[in-house]
Amino acid sequence: MSGLGHLGAAVLFCGLPLLAAGCAGQPVQMGTFAKNVPAEQAMVLPPPAAPGIVSVIERRFNNAIEQEIFLYTSALTPGQNVLKAQFFGTASPFKLSDNTLTSTSVTEAGVASEMRRLLPGVRMVRSSFFVQNNYGPFGYAFGHGSGGDLCMYGWQQVRSPSGTVSPLANHGSIQIRVRICEANATEQKLLAFMYNYTITGAVDNGGWNPYGEPQPVSPSLGGVGAPIYPRPSSAEPIVPVLPQRTVVYTRPAPAPVVRQAPPVGAAPAAATPLAGGPTVAVPRPTMTQTAASAQPVATAPPVTTAPSVSRAPLVPSPSGLSATGRASVPSPSCTDATSGAANACR
Repeated sequence: MSGLGHLGAAVLFCGLPLLAAGCAGQPVQMGTFAKNVPAEQAMVLPPPAAPGIVSVIERRFNNAIEQEIFLYTSALTPGQNVLKAQFFGTASPFKLSDNTLTSTSVTEAGVASEMRRLLPGVRMVRSSFFVQNNYGPFGYAFGHGSGGDLCMYGWQQVRSPSGTVSPLANHGSIQIRVRICEANATEQKLLAFMYNYTITGAVDNGGWNPYGEPQPVSPSLGGVGAPIYPRPSSAEPIVPVLPQRTVVYTRPAPAPVVRQAPPVGAAPAAATPLAGGPTVAVPRPTMTQTAASAQPVATAPPVTTAPSVSRAPLVPSPSGLSATGRASVPSPSCTDATSGAANACR
C-alpha cells in the first residue's frame, strides 16, 4: 500500500502543472484597442492637393474600425486638421471584450456638438445647399478662426437605402468627418476636399455593402439620337485655360521736330512787304516736308553759285497795259522831263 501511495502522489504532483496550464488564459497584448498605423494603411485618402497625412491612429471595436487621419496643419486656430472615418459591420477580434461603437444618425444637434468639440470658440455656419459627391449627399459648415484662418467642418454618412438593407446583403455603413482650418483659404478650395477624397478601405464580408445596388445602365447607351460627349455640357472648359499674361504696350515717344534753318541769304519765311509793290506771303514748310527733311540723306558736295538777285514784280502804270500785253514802266526820261514833256508821257 505504501508503494501505491507513493505512486499516486507522484501522479498527482505531475498533473498539477497541466491542470494549471489548462485554467490559465492566453496573454493579451496591451494597447491593441488603439495603435499607430502607417499612412499607407489609411482607409480614406485625402485629395492630392489637400494637406498631407501626418499620422494615423486606428481603434478596433467589436463592430467597427475607427481611424483618425491627422493632416498637416499650419493655421493659427487651435486644433489639428483631421479626417475621421468609422467603418461599421466588422467582426470583433476580442472575444471577451465589451467595446461596441454606437452608430448614430446624423442630426443637427449631434453635428453642432462635434463642431464645438473640434472647433472651440469658432462660430460655424451650416450651409443650406443640397450637395453630393461620388458617395452621396453630405453637409458642411464654414467659420472664421484665428487671424485669417478659414475653417470647414464636413460630415457624411454612407449607407445603402433602408429598403435594400438585410442581414445578408447591403449592410454596414461608413461615417466621415472632416475638420480643416487653413490660412487665407477660400470656400471653394476647402469644399473641394469633400468632393475629391477617396475611400480605399472595406470589410471582408460578402454582405457588407454600404454603397447600395449599382445603378442600371442608361437606356440611351448604344441608342440612336442620344449623342454622348467626353464630359457633361457645362460652362467649365475641358482644358483649364491658364491666366493670360498681361502685356503692357507703351507708345513710342514722338520724334522731335527738326526745324530746318533757312539758308544764308534767303528771304525770311514771314510775309515781308516789298518796296513799291504788293505784299507777297512766302509759304512755310509743312510737317511732312519737315519730317522728310529730318531723314538723313546723302548730301552732295556744295556747289558755288552766283548770288541770286531778287527782282521786284512789274506793276502796271495808271494808263493801263501796253499793246503787247505787258505792263508799261515809265521811262527814266519822264522823271527828268519838263512839265510839257511830263504831260506828253501821261
